[in-house]
Amino acid sequence: MNSISAYTPILAACPLFQGMAQGQIDSFLSTAHPFIESYKKNSFIAISGEPMEGIGVLLEGEANLTRENVMGQRSIMTKLTPSSMFGEALLFTSHPLWPATIETTKPAKVLFLPLGSFTESLPGCEMCQKQLLTNLLHDMSEKALLLTKKVHYLTLKGMREKIFAYLIDMYKRQHNLTLHLPHNRQEMADVLNVSRTSLSRELSRLQDEDIIRFKGKTIEILDLEALEEYAF
Repeated sequence: MNSISAYTPILAACPLFQGMAQGQIDSFLSTAHPFIESYKKNSFIAISGEPMEGIGVLLEGEANLTRENVMGQRSIMTKLTPSSMFGEALLFTSHPLWPATIETTKPAKVLFLPLGSFTESLPGCEMCQKQLLTNLLHDMSEKALLLTKKVHYLTLKGMREKIFAYLIDMYKRQHNLTLHLPHNRQEMADVLNVSRTSLSRELSRLQDEDIIRFKGKTIEILDLEALEEYAF
């Protein structure tokens, strides 16, 4: 338990533990039968199709969640960093199998929470469990909405339309014409299902046309009206 307690600050930043005091987190971990696994660089935390052990929270290191198509081409779906959670969508399925592969890019440690942590009665931690389940449902709802938005991006055929839809989503979320993007260029390209080169080229065109101005992961919207037609 002491080793897990050392990671309380990392866990407090995880969506699963939002709004919980350190004492509540420690109380839950002392009764929920969690376990920590260590992984070397370039090793597998999970392999697509294998049984799932429980919700995972990355404590140290970095990892990529990847999928392969029928041609064997690998696509990075998500980059995991400390406090990232994965596997929650599968927790209550009848036969939970990992739908994707998770491979470390740095030495890593992962906290696993089995199904019983959420379904079995934990004496003295009833309020903790209620908060955890509330957080879990909130996180799953947010990710379902994000997936729906990604489908919306895919239905748009033009590069410009995809970018406009993405930027207007960020604008609605941040309520500011100066956007601080959660993605770098490659990650943004992955979200929009386009090549990074084509994305960068179109962003430069939009800047030349005084529709946006960008620097790094910051984009300033100069012509909001041009974007609004593609709002989700």
